Amino acid sequence: MSSLKFKRFAVLMLTGAAFAMMGSDGDGDRREGSSHEGERGRRKGLSHEAERELRDAGVDKYLGEFTPAQSIEIEGGWVKHTYDINDGDGPICIAGTPYSVFTRRGRSSKKLLIFEQGGGACWQDFYNCNILSEDQEPPGPEQGIFDRSNRDNPFRRYSIVYMPYCDGSVFTGDNDVVDPNFPFGPVRYHRGLRNQSAAMDLAKATFPKARRITVAGSSAGGVGAAGFAPFLTRMNFGNRVKLTVFNDAGPVTVNPDALGAIDARAADWDFGKFYPASCTECSDVGDATEVIKWRLDNDSRIREAIYETDSDFTNRFFLGLLGNQPRFRELVVDGHGVINDEFPDRYKRFIVAGDGSHTALQVPLFYTQDADGVLLSDWTYSFLKNKDSWIDIVEPPLLP
Repeated sequence: MSSLKFKRFAVLMLTGAAFAMMGSDGDGDRREGSSHEGERGRRKGLSHEAERELRDAGVDKYLGEFTPAQSIEIEGGWVKHTYDINDGDGPICIAGTPYSVFTRRGRSSKKLLIFEQGGGACWQDFYNCNILSEDQEPPGPEQGIFDRSNRDNPFRRYSIVYMPYCDGSVFTGDNDVVDPNFPFGPVRYHRGLRNQSAAMDLAKATFPKARRITVAGSSAGGVGAAGFAPFLTRMNFGNRVKLTVFNDAGPVTVNPDALGAIDARAADWDFGKFYPASCTECSDVGDATEVIKWRLDNDSRIREAIYETDSDFTNRFFLGLLGNQPRFRELVVDGHGVINDEFPDRYKRFIVAGDGSHTALQVPLFYTQDADGVLLSDWTYSFLKNKDSWIDIVEPPLLP
């Protein structure tokens, strides 16, 4: 081969290698807007068909609709972003008061934690939810995953988008309910999807270069994180990001014996309309585990984790199982076990036996809680890194 031909061949080889790297999972990911095609033309991540179904169902109806009316720096490195009520059409809390989202820039702009706070739930004649956004504003104690000084914190370098919870509908609702019995006003504004979508747009605008994103939430926020939040993240950031979901004690299972409460939630929050058409088992009066299975089946790059205790007092209260711990354990272990059976490499449980505590991500318990001798903080690190040490752990019951 002549010297000139060899040089041309070398240039072509190097160019081809560069394009191959652009299609990899590393920092050379394809540019935004790419379909990120995998083998045989199948798109890695959320499939074309699944995304189309979600859009047809209106999951993305509020994306791109809202921007903060005011953004101010506060203590602890946080920025508070407050939205205009907009005559009641904007992101608002359950009583019609303003909603705010918070951002904090970490040491890495490519690693992002999108966190949804918890705070109960409200439906007809059951009012046990946080009402005001300002009641959950940071900065609070830097504990758990928010502790930037703890070297055992796998999120300590992450940038953060933090959502207070005040919609009463676990970040899923899209309905206004006239309710003369509601102690905080004649109307309940269940704006969960609207509030969540506004925060997702803020996440994209503030951290556009994010490549590793974890959507997490505690309690009611865990339900939101395991619900529509991952779909909104994919729609805004695309398939190039490595997406993980962490549900911290969010009760996505239901007690089939509590039909009155189930029906009331479904009617008041009106979230069933957002389920994709091909998720034939998805139901607003059934387990939310079905939409998790649908997502794992239709998003090849997502991995998800669940933390729970088998005697969780708070969740037993909300599920009407205060006096029936064995039934609660059965619902938790079996409900999430079905998902693990179907997707053993991408959905795993960390279930602690004989413990009535509720949630762990935001408290010191995150570093001391263990199951079968494995610390939750170490398990979370393995989850984020997708190591072999990320295993499914379900402690056996303490009582037969």
